Amino acid sequence: MSVMNLNVFSMALRYNIDCTVVLPENIKKDEKLKCIWLYHGGSGDHTAWLYHTPLVEYVEEKKFAAILPNSHEGCFVNMNIGDKFGSFVGKELPSIIWNMFSCISSERKDNYIAGFSNGGYGCLHTALMYPQRFAGVGAFSAGDKADSDFPNDNSKKAKAKLQLFGEGDLHKTEYGLTYLADRLIAENVEKPVIYHACGGKDPWLDKNHIVRDYFLNHNEYQYTYDEIPELGHEWSFWKEELLRYLKFVGIF
Repeated sequence: MSVMNLNVFSMALRYNIDCTVVLPENIKKDEKLKCIWLYHGGSGDHTAWLYHTPLVEYVEEKKFAAILPNSHEGCFVNMNIGDKFGSFVGKELPSIIWNMFSCISSERKDNYIAGFSNGGYGCLHTALMYPQRFAGVGAFSAGDKADSDFPNDNSKKAKAKLQLFGEGDLHKTEYGLTYLADRLIAENVEKPVIYHACGGKDPWLDKNHIVRDYFLNHNEYQYTYDEIPELGHEWSFWKEELLRYLKFVGIF
């Protein structure tokens, strides 16, 4: 298999940024591979999935592509004050990858995204912002940032929230997952299939249940929820859910 670290210049970000591409060996001429885009958590980077899961072995065994973008601590969204990671991962990077690698299918039905923690929120956000690009999303340990408490107390957490999302009720902005989901329903466009999972011992389980309860009441997303009672916010959970999601979408 091939594991390539790309350093690309982003027009959306206005600087160079890394991403990792994983491809199987012995790709046939004119073959078009299905692709999964994997988002990292808040404390990691684009290499996280490589170090903590058998992703490389999965890619070789089942002959698909994996793209691991970097969003630093930007949650894969266009920051209120800062970088436009949402535009980069949802629009610009797919175009770059599909132009560079003719073996990776650009068709919606062959492209899926998944992520954990902040990347779980981020991949849901991307799928709901760019439903024309991705057929499905696997969100692990993924609450809606609109449901989180951000006290305006001049703390580091409060300042980070302002930089990322701005002020006010996020449920009424494009940072809110239910806002985006409601908008897609109103627009009557094709929607991504959503697979959502959380560990039963996750400290943010209640936030995941809020997301779960919303989508269970909106059948338009063919929503599926999975919970592993004995696991928490940890790699043993995300590793297991990656495999379950790959099987869910028919890649594995």
